[in-house]
Amino acid sequence: MERLHDMRKRIGHNIRYFRKLKGFTQEGLAEMIDVSGAYIGYLERGSKIPSLDLLTEIAASLTVEPAALLTSNSANEWELYQLLAILSGKEAKHIKFVREVAQAYFRSLEK
Repeated sequence: MERLHDMRKRIGHNIRYFRKLKGFTQEGLAEMIDVSGAYIGYLERGSKIPSLDLLTEIAASLTVEPAALLTSNSANEWELYQLLAILSGKEAKHIKFVREVAQAYFRSLEK
């Protein structure tokens, strides 16, 4: 039972993290996936665990892969998830620009 409790807490923490990263309220996320705001609160506190279908809907609404809601990540992985969340839904030309800036920055560090 302890493992299920840990999984609930991890999923809840990750939902809260990505929801806040996207600037959504609990109610806003709830409306997107057709559940109550209170239910989002239960999920985030680890009191309830979403079905796989709902987990997929939550991930899509937060524009992250479902695995991001299930895993405990290192600091580097969290930074990458944040970058992906910021870039998701942006135009290709903007994503390309950010990539080119990053490449130029890292090339400058090698000199």
